[in-house]
Amino acid sequence: MNGETSESEFWTWSRCKERISALRGRLGFEDTPTLRFLKLKLSLDNGEVFDELKGRRVSEYSKKAIYCILYGYADAVQVPETSVLTSFRHLPGGRIYYSVYAQRVLNPLARFFGENPRRLVEAAEILGGAKLELGDYSVVVRALPLVPITIVLRSATEEFPASANIYYDSSVSNYLSTEETVMLSELTVKRLRDALKP
Repeated sequence: MNGETSESEFWTWSRCKERISALRGRLGFEDTPTLRFLKLKLSLDNGEVFDELKGRRVSEYSKKAIYCILYGYADAVQVPETSVLTSFRHLPGGRIYYSVYAQRVLNPLARFFGENPRRLVEAAEILGGAKLELGDYSVVVRALPLVPITIVLRSATEEFPASANIYYDSSVSNYLSTEETVMLSELTVKRLRDALKP
């Protein structure tokens, strides 16, 4: 990306098509003309992204974020999952970026599901995820085919409000940069919320 191209202008289908199309049949995606994840369906013919939950195309803003995530993911080489969970703070630069991450990802998650945490399990199952036995309520969702995200929610008490945390398989840094991990986590939280909204 040169200095004359703004970030917004960079994330267009014409610029990203070749790299994203290389995901067909790779890194857990099926060998079909569409990439599917989080109940989103991206057409490799024209770059349109269809929201299978809402039955409509996603916004231009969301589409650019999806292109950015997939552009980074396409650059990876597949490695085995480690089954070792790591928090955002332990990702490269995660400690420095943590307060922004909490604002963009954890706080909205806790706010939306805190009053009725059982709904987190319902939302995850709609996205193909599964319930776990961590914390008060926990789920795992495959945000991308090779990127499982584990979400743990602690219910509100008289002393403390509800809180949320997210854990990643330690292989995540092989697939995404820390910023891309934030973007994917933010998208996953949005999809969980969308799964329960009429």
